Amino acid sequence: MALDKNSLRADAVANFYRAALYLAKGNLEVGLDFLKKAEVFFPDETTGFEEIIKNPEVLKGEKERLFWAEKILDQYQKYRLLLS
Repeated sequence: MALDKNSLRADAVANFYRAALYLAKGNLEVGLDFLKKAEVFFPDETTGFEEIIKNPEVLKGEKERLFWAEKILDQYQKYRLLLS
């Protein structure tokens, strides 16, 4: 089922996907911006991501970037299913 285009909640969920995509591609600045936007809407649910938001140096290695991108993608999938 598709997400509602006019829903702020659906847009926040999509920001998790966008964050994971850009982090996996290596564009840390854009990926972290999308993660911050998602964190504004889901402050209690993104507590595990505070580490990379406050200290982006953690993402310098490819393995670390892909690890965090996968964790963010898991969060996206969780919320996408809840919105369906």
